[in-house]
Amino acid sequence: MRAALAGGLSSLLAPLASALPTNNAASGPLSETLAVRRRWKTGNLRLAPTGRLENQVLFAGEQRLGLIDPAQTAIPWSVPHQLASPAIFRPRSNGPIVVCGGLAEIAGWRIGEAQARWRYRAHDQIGTPCLAQDRLYFGDGHELLAVDSENGTILWRFAAVADTRISYAPVVTGDVVLFGPGDGRLIALSAIDGKPRWIVDRMADWQYLRQLHPSGDTLLAGSYKEKLYGIEIASGHQTWEFSAGNFINSHHVANGVAYLWSPTGWVYAIDAASGRQRWRQRTNDYRGGRYNWGALLAELISDETRLYALDLNHVLHILALDDGRPLADFQLPERVRPFVQLLDDARLMFANEAGELLLAELPDQAIR
Repeated sequence: MRAALAGGLSSLLAPLASALPTNNAASGPLSETLAVRRRWKTGNLRLAPTGRLENQVLFAGEQRLGLIDPAQTAIPWSVPHQLASPAIFRPRSNGPIVVCGGLAEIAGWRIGEAQARWRYRAHDQIGTPCLAQDRLYFGDGHELLAVDSENGTILWRFAAVADTRISYAPVVTGDVVLFGPGDGRLIALSAIDGKPRWIVDRMADWQYLRQLHPSGDTLLAGSYKEKLYGIEIASGHQTWEFSAGNFINSHHVANGVAYLWSPTGWVYAIDAASGRQRWRQRTNDYRGGRYNWGALLAELISDETRLYALDLNHVLHILALDDGRPLADFQLPERVRPFVQLLDDARLMFANEAGELLLAELPDQAIR
């Protein structure tokens, strides 16, 4: 429903977007169907986005948590997580500990062990967590918690405004943790003791903030509305804003650049320090063209030279990171969940709609 509404609004906004400097080399014919080299049954029917631990892959779903080595056909570690709700967050690891959670409960395991080292049950609803070194930060209703990832000890709590929910992940940079509690505020706390550094209330401008990513001294914050903001981490002062013309589902930050997709039919590359557009690539003109992209729900990912976008038509698009030019498009051989995991040596991991993980490898011509 939301994608349909976004597409309708995009058809009205697309003419405005076409007035800006652009790369109009839209996607070309599909190079080929991407072949599946290996698959694993995970014991789940619906997988959360995967995590990465070195060159291994962490998975979680409604039943089980586990670890896959892409070089092995057998799964080296898989346990029933026994959470009070399905695992919906990407499993995270700092090396010794793996954290897995859903809306009702979150817990920590040591890889190789069958039982969780600790568990935390939600008083209200758990939000997307952030694992930074040996601490885990997450929302439970309107409270932000800092937890020792090794043993689950609650180190501190910070109460935001009642009747709000901290649903999106906080972010840690240096000794500061930043988060938006869903009411138009942006809050910076000491990561050590949870004491406030500064609080900014901008509900009239951005309603609430979604994804937060640091880049140097700047926080890149995507809003519920169509804007991406550059905010000084030290003070909360806004230094720039960029309008994408429609809602920003997520943004990806790499090497001082923010990459995002807008339902108006563009992928943008925005300089993190200045907010200036480096490039944009058309993905859809909403005129029924044969090679127009499907909508994007999966987060963008990148390596040193390429940006990867998985659309809802189960097509993987690859753009050049430096200027956005299309490099290749690959149809996936089956329906997949909206995420992709990038591995070494041009290998990619997907999850199908039956709870299996699929390993694919890009052909040589796509990675030259």
